[in-house]
Amino acid sequence: MKIKQIIMILLCFSSFTFTTNASATINNETNKLPNFPQKNSVNYRYLSYFITELYHEEIMEAIEEYYKSKGIEASGYAPPSAESNYGMVSIYFGNDFSDKFSYMLKILLLPTTIEGEILGNDTIFFAVEPIRHLKQNLPGTYPAIKLVKYEHKEP
Repeated sequence: MKIKQIIMILLCFSSFTFTTNASATINNETNKLPNFPQKNSVNYRYLSYFITELYHEEIMEAIEEYYKSKGIEASGYAPPSAESNYGMVSIYFGNDFSDKFSYMLKILLLPTTIEGEILGNDTIFFAVEPIRHLKQNLPGTYPAIKLVKYEHKEP
């Protein structure tokens, strides 16, 4: 009986301290992207910086590839808001968008040039399977992170 009580207390406590976006739903059938709830808090800001640092190489590759086709050389990015609690990364956990990836990232950025000129207000969607980072010699059909969509809006 005590074990059940302890488990119930832990479950109850964990539901208040750790949240996921498992309740997000597919927003339309054409692009199969889920709705990402926006979280604004200091912790989400730190998570955003962690995720953008973790996937910096892939983010820069996506930005450079997008602007290369327009003849522009992008060199970096900035957060889309100066608000101290703004989170530029949203995470969607679930496999209704793909059975090959554990979660999806939605990253909001302001790509910039070397001179600091803002090129746009861009949103990048990545599908991620973190366990594949640990494995070597995987076929190209099973990447650890895959660019799903790149959306650009003029600044």
